[in-house]
Amino acid sequence: MSVLSPEVEDLIEGGEFALLDLIRFDLPGKTVGYHRGGRKFTYNGLLYLPNRYLQPGDLVSAVGVAVTTRTVVFSNIPVTDPEDAVARIEEFNYQNTPAIITALAGEPNTSNVVGVLVSTIYEIDQVRYNEGAVSGSERTLTLMIDLQPPGRSARGSTGVKRSSEEQKFDNDPTDTGLEHVATNATIPEEWGQVSR
Repeated sequence: MSVLSPEVEDLIEGGEFALLDLIRFDLPGKTVGYHRGGRKFTYNGLLYLPNRYLQPGDLVSAVGVAVTTRTVVFSNIPVTDPEDAVARIEEFNYQNTPAIITALAGEPNTSNVVGVLVSTIYEIDQVRYNEGAVSGSERTLTLMIDLQPPGRSARGSTGVKRSSEEQKFDNDPTDTGLEHVATNATIPEEWGQVSR
């Protein structure tokens, strides 16, 4: 069963559609959106700013307790636009604020959006700045924002024992996985001098 709208499915089946990448940050006191186009774009009542969101980023993950991280790249060229929150992101308490990356499907060669292809929620982990090497007479100035999944996985391994209710909250309300997990043998703690 598809979770796509029938209109988006029909567009995909037709074999030709436009793709628009959006990113939205819900910073404390300010919601701001960006897209990878050349002019301002309004979607769901939010104005998405152009020419700053450069790369939708790669996912880096590993097995075990490692957290999957997605790094998105923005231009860090200074601007005077007061609505451009990424240009002044250090003014916000951005740690763990929501970021939503969405891919929209639209009709080719138009501004008509048909629907959402995929939308993923993350939290901001950290912001890094990069000055590229001089190429000719130019230097690339970029800003990288590391995003991680919200909730438990973004906090990493804490070594704290989880309850079944926590497992259900983070995963699925019907999750029974912890009911079948083996426990480590308990080792008694001995205080003071122990004679053996």
